[in-house]
Amino acid sequence: MRLSASVIAAAALCLLFTVGCAVGGDFECPDGMDTFIELNVYFGQEKGDGGTVSEEAWQTFLADTVTPRFPDGLTVLEARGQWLDTDEGRLYRESTKLLNVLVPAGASDASMAAIREISDIYKARFEQQAVFHTALPACAEVY
Repeated sequence: MRLSASVIAAAALCLLFTVGCAVGGDFECPDGMDTFIELNVYFGQEKGDGGTVSEEAWQTFLADTVTPRFPDGLTVLEARGQWLDTDEGRLYRESTKLLNVLVPAGASDASMAAIREISDIYKARFEQQAVFHTALPACAEVY
């Protein structure tokens, strides 16, 4: 996934705002539910050389890089994404793997560090300019 500097800056600002609100104490869960941070990471499947990340390569990455950092559980969804490269004025569409992880609010700093490590490894392994991620306040309970 290739992103322009303006898109990256806007995403970073949104991430800081969202995480700041979530851990700033303004967010309360209903009775019986615990406060979590929902992390969403968008892994574009097109590589810089024009190829794509194979399902086998993705599964290996998931097993050796993602799962050890989030052994308590995670969800991966198939998605179709698009983004505008403002430098080139071109709209890109690509298959995307969406990683969703819920972590206790008190563990959000360590979890964000893990997301950044995962993103760095993915970018290097699969020739990506950027990996987009969000952090949102969430309430959860196992029922």
